[in-house]
Parts: sequence; structure tokens; C-alpha cells
Amino acid sequence: LFKDPADEKRSVTKIGWHPEGASKLVGSYANLRFQRMTDEMPMASFVWDINERNVPLTELRTTSPLICCQYNKKNADTLIGGCYNGLLNFYDLRKGPAPVGKSAVEASHYDPVYDVVWLHSKTGTDCASTSSDGRLLFWDTRNLSQTTDECVLTDGAKDEPKTLGGVSLEWMQEAGPTKFLVGSEHGIILSVTRRPKKEPEINSWFGTEERGGYGRHFGPVYAVKRNPFNPKFFLTVGDWCCKMWMEELKGPMLQSPYYPSFLSTASWSPTRPGVFFLCRHDGKMDVWDYFYRMNEVSLSQKISEAALSSVSVQSAGSLAAVGDAEGTITLMHLCDSLSVMAANEKNVLGSMFEREFKREKNLEAIKKLTSNKKDGDHGSKDSMAIDQSAYQAREKSFFADVGMTGDDLGTHLALGK
Repeated sequence: LFKDPADEKRSVTKIGWHPEGASKLVGSYANLRFQRMTDEMPMASFVWDINERNVPLTELRTTSPLICCQYNKKNADTLIGGCYNGLLNFYDLRKGPAPVGKSAVEASHYDPVYDVVWLHSKTGTDCASTSSDGRLLFWDTRNLSQTTDECVLTDGAKDEPKTLGGVSLEWMQEAGPTKFLVGSEHGIILSVTRRPKKEPEINSWFGTEERGGYGRHFGPVYAVKRNPFNPKFFLTVGDWCCKMWMEELKGPMLQSPYYPSFLSTASWSPTRPGVFFLCRHDGKMDVWDYFYRMNEVSLSQKISEAALSSVSVQSAGSLAAVGDAEGTITLMHLCDSLSVMAANEKNVLGSMFEREFKREKNLEAIKKLTSNKKDGDHGSKDSMAIDQSAYQAREKSFFADVGMTGDDLGTHLALGK
């Protein structure tokens, strides 16, 4: 357990592992409940050494609480953090706990920055951030006085498009360096493409009925995570369930049952293609293993009395850090069956996902055909004649097969008598 040294209770909003091994992790601490932040609320977030649980290794100082903070994979001494006031803080741990760079107020978000990601670039200084102000901003940490690109997140309506606030962001090199997934406050997931020398554009809205989709979440999409082994499949968490999507489908491909409590976040295992972790508001963490079974949870573990708020699995797959609403980070050691890949597991899971994708594709095609038929029939349903004698003969043979006469059942046979 790594407990927040502050007296006042704050949530662990995000956890990030050090890219060079399972030795350190960074925890972002903030109180996100509306107007519950007091003047005495401590602002600092912390870097922890996993071998020293009593005292944080480093403090990250800030003028506004950090909601998200991530290590740079190319240069592990630098971190980017998104603040409650909409600014981005750039830290270089070699130069001390204070930020060495801050984004300019006029160029920054004007709502809390809910998620940041480092991008793959030659310089290793590019990153992106999203916020509930409805913008996805791209930055170069060498010059935070201006953004390098901006994308306004809208619902895509032709007249008066509505802005959708962003609460989660996903980018993965393997899925394509130009592709971004943004989870919105309205339960819709947006796919944004950013090409060189072009404005970033939204090319897909997952789950929105107006765009031919279905199956949106009933609340904000708190997590959107691509599968590390099959990046075109991604997992989302919002309301009481998690859903699995595929880039080419407008609706969810798979869905978990509805839970008795809200889900707060999710993470895939980096070493097992079919394993993912879900954090719940009742303090439990559920582990699903699709290679083992798809219809129910493989393991449910009570972690804390408080609501769980964040989870991050270390890249080696055997350590998971789970944060709760009272500022405690719990370090979990995962057994081999949850961290070591089984023989042929990757191929089996890949073919299973493909099978589900084809099934959904076929269902969509059938749906289109039937809707076209309905349009073409123009009310032929009403004029469809029923051959009464054939209908009664069929009913009679059915009751004879099951050993009944049809009496007292309100059927045509009983009425005919």
C-alpha cells in the first residue's frame, strides 16, 4: 500500500509506470467532486519507489492538482501532467520537483485535462491532451506557449454541431500513428485522424444512433483501451458495464453484464491478449479472461473499502497498481496464469475476435436488408392473407404431438368446438 501523505482525502486519478522497469510509478492525486476542493487541499502528486512504501520518492509540485501524469517512454526523466485548471505541466526530474515548463493559459484547455498521452516522434517531445471543454490538443513540450494542432470534438451534425467533452484518450503506435480514440462525456467514442499538413478530423462516431451506430454508454466513457495484441479491437468503460468494439463496426461487438455498481476504469494485460481488469465503485477489481471463458468473471478481488478510481498494469504483466478514492495505491502481484501467455493464445483470441466481428457484420447486413424490404413492401404486412384451415390443421397436429387437445387454452381448436 502506498498512502497519500496528505491529511485531506484525494482520489488517485491516474497511475503511470516508469518505462524502464517495475521500480517506480507516478500517481496523480486530485479531488474531482464538484466544488469539494478546499483552500487547504494539498496540490502535490508523487513518484513512488515500489520498494519504499512509507515515503514518496519525489514530489511533483503544481499550482493546480494533477488529474493525469505520464512518463515519457523515450526519456524516462521527463513527465507531462494535465491540471485541474486546464494547463499542462512539463517536469524534468533531473531539475527538481517543480515544473520546468507550463502551457500558456490562452492556448490551454479551459476545463480540467482528463487525459494525456506521449506520441512517438523523432524528438520524443510530442504529446496530446483532451479535456471536457471538447478539444483534443497536440503539443510539443519544447514550446508549450502554443499548440501544434487542435481538433474540436463534435457530434458531426451538419447544422449546429454539439461539442462533446473528452474524458479519456487512447493512442497506440501499433494501431497507426495517426489514429486517436477519445471517450466523451456523452457515452460516445470518437475516432480522430491526424495526418501531416492537414487539420485533424473526426472520421467515426462509435455508438451514436444519428450516425448509424448503436450501443452507446449511459454515462461518460471513463476509459478507452486498445488491445495490445489486436489494436483494431478496443475496450470502453462507462456506466455499469464494459463494451468491446472494433474499428469497422459502429456498435459494440461484445458487452459485459451490468454490474451492481459503477465501473470507473479498465486496463488490458500487456502480456495476455484475452485478459483485462475492471475497477468498480464498490472497491472490487474484476479480472476477465476471454481465453478461459467469456460469459463470466474469472476473478473478483476486494481491494479497498473505498471506490477504485484507477488501474495500471506494468509492461511485464505481473504487477498491477490500483488507486482508490481515498488516495491509496495498492500494488497487486498477479499470478502466472494471469500474466504468462498460454501456447497459441494470441491466435485463438485473434480468430475469436474476428469471428465476433463477422457475426456483427452479418447481423448488420441482415438488418439493412429487412429495413429495405419493409420500405419496399409499403404496408404489405396488413394485406397478408392467412389460410385459416391450414393454420388450424397445423395447430391441431402440434397439440396432438404434445398430447393435449387444446381445450381451455383459448385456442382456435377449443373455440371451434
